Amino acid sequence: MAFLLFLALLPYAGILHNDFTYIYDDKAQILDNPYVHTFGHLREVFTTPVWSFADAHGMTNYYRPVMTFGFLICYQIFGPLAFGFHLASLLLHAAVVMMLYLFAERLFRHRGAAFAVAGLFALHPVHVESVAWISAVTDLEVTFFYLLAFWCFLQVDNPRFGHGLLMHAAMGVCFLLALLSKEQALTLAVLAVIYEHFYRSDRAETTWAEKIGRYGVLWLLLIGYTVMRIHLMGSFAHPKGWARMTPDETLFSAFALLGQYFSKLIWPAQLSAFYVFHPTSHFFTAPVLEGVGTLILCVVVFGVLWRIARPASFGVLWLLCTLAPVLNARWMGTYVLADRYSYLPSVGFCLVVGWAGASLWQAASRRQDVWRWAVVAGASLVAGLCVLRIVTRIPDWQDDVTLISRALVAEPDEFILHDALGDAYWMRENWQLAEREWKESLRLHPDYFRPINALGALCAKQGRYDEAREYLQRAVALDPHDADSHLNLGAVYAETGKMDRAEQQFRIALSISPLNLAAHNVLGKLYFDSGRLTEAEQQFRESLQVEPNPAAYDYLGYIYTQWSDPNRAESAFKSALAMNGADSHAHYHLGLIYAATGHNSQALVELQTALAADPNNPEILSALEKLRR
Repeated sequence: MAFLLFLALLPYAGILHNDFTYIYDDKAQILDNPYVHTFGHLREVFTTPVWSFADAHGMTNYYRPVMTFGFLICYQIFGPLAFGFHLASLLLHAAVVMMLYLFAERLFRHRGAAFAVAGLFALHPVHVESVAWISAVTDLEVTFFYLLAFWCFLQVDNPRFGHGLLMHAAMGVCFLLALLSKEQALTLAVLAVIYEHFYRSDRAETTWAEKIGRYGVLWLLLIGYTVMRIHLMGSFAHPKGWARMTPDETLFSAFALLGQYFSKLIWPAQLSAFYVFHPTSHFFTAPVLEGVGTLILCVVVFGVLWRIARPASFGVLWLLCTLAPVLNARWMGTYVLADRYSYLPSVGFCLVVGWAGASLWQAASRRQDVWRWAVVAGASLVAGLCVLRIVTRIPDWQDDVTLISRALVAEPDEFILHDALGDAYWMRENWQLAEREWKESLRLHPDYFRPINALGALCAKQGRYDEAREYLQRAVALDPHDADSHLNLGAVYAETGKMDRAEQQFRIALSISPLNLAAHNVLGKLYFDSGRLTEAEQQFRESLQVEPNPAAYDYLGYIYTQWSDPNRAESAFKSALAMNGADSHAHYHLGLIYAATGHNSQALVELQTALAADPNNPEILSALEKLRR
């Protein structure tokens, strides 16, 4: 197990140097997510969809509270540092490898086979995306709890654990955590039924009542989870990107996806962060026939293993059963094919291949030494190639520009990738390259609202307000439920003196995304600049309820100053400084408050601190000169 830990950790150590992938959900799910920054939103974490913080209308009904709660814990420990989140993913991957070893050892009752299974899983390159991408931690979480729950299920007939009562309780808790991690966990109940009736060693001696008693708790939890999810989310599945697919297209595409996923498991050489999915409505196409061939191969392998090594045949069922949910393109949206979806299913693949490797070693051990050395050399070669592929793949995830640029090499005409690369350049303040990529995205897909909104924001930043307004009005028309487009359009209206229209757009943005800090703050600033101080105070207080932030505290200080309430103003500015000690505005206004109340020494300290943070500010210089006189 120590050697397995070494295999799980060392090849992936490079991820600790990587940053967040801002475009691929990390920024939204961690840096911009108020649920992650404070324990004040625990109720929402467990009772709303994963994207509810960003959109009141519900972008999806993905329900992943374990992911969000894990991010919350990491954020409280490490703050907004990518290192801490990568460390958590790395340790969780190692825990999955350890758990797989225990599970396989219990399944095969053979440590050599368990070691081969866990070792192959630790080094399979298809797992890089799940481990290196912070927001893919859901695959690590669901796999860990899935394996732990099934291990407990395998132990329910073990008298060492209190006639199964302890294992039943542990199994239920782990299954529930798996369900709250990702939807693939639903398949565990199905596999438990199959194992109980066709694989457990005492299946001939136990009654149906005893069998149902072993896995019944899983089905009760599954039913309860389904009812709760429908009650909270309105539905179980949320078709997003391919909801208009016909039944024929869905079926044929499932075969095509099966073939593609299997090919990644067999030969993980060409891996990417983005694969273009093309629905197919015809049977006699290469991808569909490849998928049919894959299914036939699985059936043949299953039949052979059923006769010669029944526990190993369970790996085939594991692979197909856990992969089945992601083969329905109607459920999956844009990202139908992704390496991360292979993480849990690859356990089944590793069970079969690991057992075959252990059997080969046993056969070689009965022959001359040359056969044993040949097996060792072959395994070492495969392990070395896997490690090489992992080490060369990890740098793809070091930052957004690198990740998307390498994905574009394989898919140069994918409009989503050009839009994402534009966003990455925007964050680096490379406006020219950002504009180039967004315009290329629009050329490939003229009605894609995201680059239209982005171009509008870029034009506004450059003072090209007429162009900005045209872009943003078009973006709002294409997607009326995008809060960011309304915010950007409102900002253009505000800059051009159309305050009524600006207020309208800001309010629409807040109706879409009530937890949007930027929306509360810009609307509060508009009210403040218009002299509507009571309404401004309300917006900034609501902003603080979402998440404490220096901008809201600063403006509350300005409001209380205008209301001649120095005590509340002082408290607000001190709260701003507690979050940002270099806030020159807070230091400056505290200095004015202290000067007005006769505390000249404190005023001098605050004004000098403000001047150090903003050396060329004439207001601070004037206040200092006046105080010294």
